[in-house]
Amino acid sequence: MFKFYCKGQRLILLFCCMFFQYSCQTKECKVSISIIEADATSNDELKLSEYFENFRMLKLPSDTVIGRIQRIKYENNRIYISDSQQALFVFSEDGVLLYCFKKRGRGPGEYLGINDFMVNGETITILDRDQQRLITYDNSGKNISTRNLGYFAQAISPSVDNSFFLFSDNAFSHKLTRVSSGQEDSHFLAVDQERAKYLFIFAHHNFYRYQNSIYFFQPLNDTIYQSVDGGRMNQSYYVDFKGKNIPESFFKRQFSNVKEFFDELYTTSYAYGVYSFVLHERFIMFGNFYQKNKKLTLYDRKNNISNTFSSIKDDVYFNGLTFPVSEFIYHADKHIIVPLDAFSVTEWRNAQPPSMQFKDVVNTTKEEDNPILLIFDFKQ
Repeated sequence: MFKFYCKGQRLILLFCCMFFQYSCQTKECKVSISIIEADATSNDELKLSEYFENFRMLKLPSDTVIGRIQRIKYENNRIYISDSQQALFVFSEDGVLLYCFKKRGRGPGEYLGINDFMVNGETITILDRDQQRLITYDNSGKNISTRNLGYFAQAISPSVDNSFFLFSDNAFSHKLTRVSSGQEDSHFLAVDQERAKYLFIFAHHNFYRYQNSIYFFQPLNDTIYQSVDGGRMNQSYYVDFKGKNIPESFFKRQFSNVKEFFDELYTTSYAYGVYSFVLHERFIMFGNFYQKNKKLTLYDRKNNISNTFSSIKDDVYFNGLTFPVSEFIYHADKHIIVPLDAFSVTEWRNAQPPSMQFKDVVNTTKEEDNPILLIFDFKQ
């Protein structure tokens, strides 16, 4: 859902949402949408210790080479990592490599690429977009099953109650397909075929699991959706950039390709997202862009307060190092994980000495080492 709200229109939206929620209560309807305001023009600085706690630094072993990290999952007290070399690594919580497999190819049980993956108990399902397949392996890397999709999917959700979602935003008729008990049984959010011709954006993440719900989000869409009982996918949150949301009229214009779209978008003062959405019992965190710069919004659900930041003050790992939000690339499941290239670690320690707690790890890191993981939690 894309809408442009001036101040008066935002008041109308707030009134409508309040009325809608009241109507739902009187009719025993469970659907409601909450509004998160984000000030995309903010240049505030986020101090790590103000919002986070339980800080750790995990050095990954150097006995196997890990490429550029693509995705990280934290499941079953294990850390799962896929990299740019199309390998999948599984580590213990202490950083011990439990196993690694790389099954790249076109043969049975092989994949051309790991576009995304899902951990479900003791099995791992890899989404191979190019071959339009879901390939499931056990913990040893043995192929258990292969599912041919017949369409291009780019993301797979975590599994909840033996169900999961696939995201496709190109030629398929719907963005979301639900797979329940091994069968595709529902489709949600129809794809605008006109936009699909030129606007096909890959995101860092598209799904997040919180309790028994799956949350879906995508770039250039200000609405976050939530799966509910019965498999429905309802609007859950709307991000209001205080009058700077991309108006619907902008999307109705004709563009030749995605480059032309963004070239034109960069000339505007619109804010857009949502990237890397995380839902916690107290906080919601997500990234967005404004005038080519990445921003980070933290919404305090307890106090109904949101703050948007353009830079990070690291007062935990590197004793006061300041860096832009664009370098704060995070993954979140059980914990928030920020991977750092070894080169960045050596560069940062020259600019700012590490804190005593992490001094040994930082000072013994070499440029050719595997990435280091910064792991922490939201404050309660």
